[in-house]
Amino acid sequence: MIERFLDAGHQVGWVTRDEVYGGNPRLRTALEERGIGYVLAVACSAEVPTDAGKFRADALVKKVPKRAWQKLSAGRGAKGRGSMTGPSSTSPRQPRAAASC
Repeated sequence: MIERFLDAGHQVGWVTRDEVYGGNPRLRTALEERGIGYVLAVACSAEVPTDAGKFRADALVKKVPKRAWQKLSAGRGAKGRGSMTGPSSTSPRQPRAAASC
């Protein structure tokens, strides 16, 4: 659905989705190939590739110092004001994954 939206010529700066979409490696690849930043929730048991190898998402989350986490507004939606919490980043294009443990 997201890929069809983008293929139709719509422009977005970034994408955020829940664990169902976050578990789809094809979606992540498509977003990265298009240079679109994203925040996708993943299962705690999901293996996340890093420069140091693959690690479970819940293990990686525990390694991030509390001071590095940042809560950002996701704006007003159908269910009220939303927010996302994740490690801070210096680049809005840096891909992120949020474990939903």
